[in-house]
Amino acid sequence: MLSVNLSIRECDGHVIVALRGELDITDAASVAAALAAVAARTPQIIVDLAGLQFIDSGGVAALARGRRHARQAGGDLALAAPRQQVLRVLTLTRLIEVFPVHASVDEAAGTAGRIQRSAAPATASPVLLALT
Repeated sequence: MLSVNLSIRECDGHVIVALRGELDITDAASVAAALAAVAARTPQIIVDLAGLQFIDSGGVAALARGRRHARQAGGDLALAAPRQQVLRVLTLTRLIEVFPVHASVDEAAGTAGRIQRSAAPATASPVLLALT
């Protein structure tokens, strides 16, 4: 039984992957596979985390694998609207320094085009969400 709901929509050259519920080791492989499939078609991915209530290390690894696939395809994977608990896990794992993190999907979509056009090096990932 899935504890995470994944939905996909396209918007202005980006794919928005919305995650709802809890992303843990149980669903990590299926989420990673879905992100890899999306990256193969459209490598500019925004993962909407507004509905994600919980994430564990398996879920974080799935996001990291998805980003790797997106970058190998010439794009990137940005995170948008993480809840406080998810943001805390990203901070504790120091992935807040690796992923582009945005306050909203709209902000991520607006920034993604500028980041792609600027040809930033693979290690440069701006963190645009202030921790409060």
